[in-house]
Amino acid sequence: MKIASIPLLASVAAAEVLQLGINKIAPGHHTSRLARRATYIENLANNITGGGYYADVSVGSPPQPQRMVLDTGSSDIWVVAYNADLCTSQRMQEYYGDTCSDVFTPSKSSSFELVDRRAFSIKYLDGTASTGDYITDDFSIANTTIKSLQMGYATKVVRGTGILGIGFSNHVAAATPYPNIMDELVKQNIIPTKAYSLYLNDRRSPEGSILFGGIDTEKFIGNLEVVPIIKDISSGKISSFTVDLEGITVAYPNGSKADIKMPAAEMPTLLDSGTTLSYLPQAMAEDLFEDLGAVTDFKTTGLTFIPCDYLGANSRPKSDPQTLTISFTFGNKTIRVPVQEMVLDVFADYDGPVPIKLPFDNACLFGIQSLGGFSGQSNGIASADFLLLGDTFLRSAYVVYDLTHQQIGLAQANLNSTASKIVELRAEDKSIPSLTGVPAQQQQASPTASKTAGTTTDKGGNVVTVTASPSPSPSNVAGRSGRAPGSDSLVIMAAAGAFAVLGGALMVL
Repeated sequence: MKIASIPLLASVAAAEVLQLGINKIAPGHHTSRLARRATYIENLANNITGGGYYADVSVGSPPQPQRMVLDTGSSDIWVVAYNADLCTSQRMQEYYGDTCSDVFTPSKSSSFELVDRRAFSIKYLDGTASTGDYITDDFSIANTTIKSLQMGYATKVVRGTGILGIGFSNHVAAATPYPNIMDELVKQNIIPTKAYSLYLNDRRSPEGSILFGGIDTEKFIGNLEVVPIIKDISSGKISSFTVDLEGITVAYPNGSKADIKMPAAEMPTLLDSGTTLSYLPQAMAEDLFEDLGAVTDFKTTGLTFIPCDYLGANSRPKSDPQTLTISFTFGNKTIRVPVQEMVLDVFADYDGPVPIKLPFDNACLFGIQSLGGFSGQSNGIASADFLLLGDTFLRSAYVVYDLTHQQIGLAQANLNSTASKIVELRAEDKSIPSLTGVPAQQQQASPTASKTAGTTTDKGGNVVTVTASPSPSPSNVAGRSGRAPGSDSLVIMAAAGAFAVLGGALMVL
C-alpha cells in the first residue's frame, strides 16, 4: 500500500513533554482489492489498513522512515521487513488487497541487533497476525531518539504497515515481557511518567496529536474526570486500557431519551485507537440499530448501514443541545458523540448504485458495529462480555492514558482547537491531576453535506433533515434485514472496509 506523503507535525512541546502529530489516512489515499475468501466481514476487517491514524517515526542508524498505525490496544511496536512475504509476493498482494509501504532493512542500520529469532508472534482480535523476530534498534519519535528499543521485525504479514503499540509492557507478545516504548521513554529520562494524552480531533480533520508526558487543557471541555483501569478480560490483570462503561443513551432532538439495554450494570470497555469503528455486544448493538433505523447486511458484508440523512446534523453547531447524540457514561463522566460522527459516507465518491439492497437509497456505514460477527474467532473471548470503543468514539473524547497510576482521564474533546496550554505531568504525581479545560466548544468545522437530500425517521419519531428545506418529506426507515445481490459488491465494499480495521491485540499468542 503506497500512502501519500503527509508532513510530520512533531515537535517538543515543553521540557520532558513530547508532542507528535498523528495523521488520518482516508481510503482515497490508496487503492485496495478484496480477497475472495472466508466471510466478507473477515475480508473487510482484516485486509484493509486505510482509514486509521498514523504516526511518522523512524528506525535505525541512519534513520529509515516508517509510517505506523497508532494503537493503544496493543503493546508491541513492529516494523515490516524489507523481505516480508507480503512485500515480495504479487500473489499475496492480490489476495490480501494490500502492498507494503515503508519497510525496514537491518543491513542498512549500524545500531541493529537481533534479540530472538522467530520469537515475535502476535494475533489481533480481527484474526490478522504478524510473525518474525525480536530486534533492538534506535527509534526516533517527535524529534527524540530512544536507544536500543526492542520491537518486532515482521517477516510474515497480511497488512503492509507497521504498528506503534503503546500499551502496557506486560501485554507484549513475547513469552517473557520486555521494556516497551512507554517503559523506555521513562527509563531514558525522556518523559517523567508513563502517560500520554490522545486527541484525534474532528472526523473531518486530517490530523490529531498525541502528547507524551503532558495534558493540553485547550483540547478538552470542562473537567477531566479520572476513572480506574480494570483487569483485562483475557489476561485477568491490568494489561490493557479497559474501563467500566455504565450506560449508553440516545438523546433525540425532541428531548426524549432511550437507554440501550446492557447485560450488566457495568461493562468492560477497551479504549482502542487502533480500531477504526466501535463494537458492541450483539444484543446491545441490535437495540441501538433498532432505535436509529440502522440495517445490517447479513448476506454479503455483515456490516451495518445507516441512512446518510443523519449527516444533516452537521448543519447544527456541536454545542447545540438539540443535536441527536449517543452518550457513553463512565462513572461521573459522560462523553456525548453527535450522531454525524458515527455516520461514514464511504460511498461518496462512487458514481454507480450501491450494490447492496437496503431499505434506503443513500447508505452510509454506521460507526458502531456488532461484535457478533467475530464470535467465531478463536480468541477465547465471548463477544457478549465486553465493548470495544475505537476511533468513532475516541474522536469525541480527550483521553489521558496513565500507565503509571493505572488510570484513564476522560473529557469531552474541544474539536478543531488551534490553541495549546500544556500541563507537564510529574514523576511525583500520585494520580492524573485535577484539571479543567475550556468552558465550551471553541471552534466549529465547516459542515459536510450528505450526498443526498432528504430525511429519515428514527424509532423515537424524530425526523432528522439533511437540508434546510422548510418542508421536508419524511421517509420511514424500514426493517433490519438488508439483502445483497452477491459478489458484485466486492469492489465498492472496499471503501467501507477501509474503516473496519481492528487493531487491539486482545489476544496475544
